[in-house]
Amino acid sequence: AKGDPILELILVGTYQAPDHPFCYREILPTLLRGVQFHRQDRYRRLLSTQADDKSARSKPFEELQKQLEDRYVRGIDPELIRSGVRKGNVYGYGEVGIYSAEHQTSVMPGLTHPEGLRWKLEHWPLWLEKVIYPLLCSWPASTDSEAIRTMLETRFSKELPEGINTKLPVGPGRSRKIVDLFGGDVDYALSAVSQAFLFSEMLRPSLREHRTLRQHGLGAGCFTVRGFWMAYHRNNKTFPCLDTATFCPGFVGALKGAAAVKVAQFTGVNLSGKGADASISWNSWKTQLRFGCWLTALQRHTNEAAKEDPSFRQAVKAAGLMLPLHCSDVEADLCFMSRLVTMFREPEGSAMWQSASRGIGSNLPQKLVSELFK
Repeated sequence: AKGDPILELILVGTYQAPDHPFCYREILPTLLRGVQFHRQDRYRRLLSTQADDKSARSKPFEELQKQLEDRYVRGIDPELIRSGVRKGNVYGYGEVGIYSAEHQTSVMPGLTHPEGLRWKLEHWPLWLEKVIYPLLCSWPASTDSEAIRTMLETRFSKELPEGINTKLPVGPGRSRKIVDLFGGDVDYALSAVSQAFLFSEMLRPSLREHRTLRQHGLGAGCFTVRGFWMAYHRNNKTFPCLDTATFCPGFVGALKGAAAVKVAQFTGVNLSGKGADASISWNSWKTQLRFGCWLTALQRHTNEAAKEDPSFRQAVKAAGLMLPLHCSDVEADLCFMSRLVTMFREPEGSAMWQSASRGIGSNLPQKLVSELFK
């Protein structure tokens, strides 16, 4: 990005489209040329495009689509493609596939997989630069409690009539004050609430202009937006409104890990705010605050255990984790635990077992991984 914070955000965001490091690395030079073209054009070609026109709007992105189409069929017998027996590899690793098997952003209706991914890579930069970047720059710093209080009073008084003392449903017939979900720590709670609303605002903009431009971010959902906190892990300087010490959005990938350590029972908080079997609305700020309660409980439990038990502290450091843990550390740990649960439950060598083992990463050939950093 060479010091350009907007381009940095564009790269962080567009990577989430395939979530496939080898695919992204292969197309990156072409993607950069295409992004440069549209930024110099002030996105006029994209802004003038009819909603039903999903064709490439620049030569670099025509080339990028061809690259994706080549990857899509790579390694498949051409006769199987011609006969219609096979269409391509949607998922894969290394030189194969265009999406990660664990995460695939939404399919674009009426488009092939390569066409849909090209559309996202071409249009998302407009959404990232014109909606997400201004939002991140205008939101209160996560450590500025007074500015956050003012924002909550002026913009979110309907949702939080009593500020962080507003009660939130945490289970059937049960509610708790938001501040109590975070151990009574007022500043921590304010930071978490601010970021939960920011997360929700990214997905469902309240400003009319941002709602109009949101169409260029189609396919970018909870998993994509969650990626901003992962990308700026332990870094609240680029965008002071983001602080992984007090918040990290959650998604479905953390559930098996959370169930394994019984965090719902430990905290008494169900993510849905209803029964344990009720559906979970991940794009809701309420869900993200309840998930934040889980992360905070695990964060504090681990930090305290590390203080009291030298052997545990050494084990945490040996795992490459920094103390005190951030919420992003805990969320990532829950996701990795989910993969371990899958590997224990699924037959060794099955598709799900292999996908989980690749997600953990320890079984990847060093030569293959080294290719990413050349």
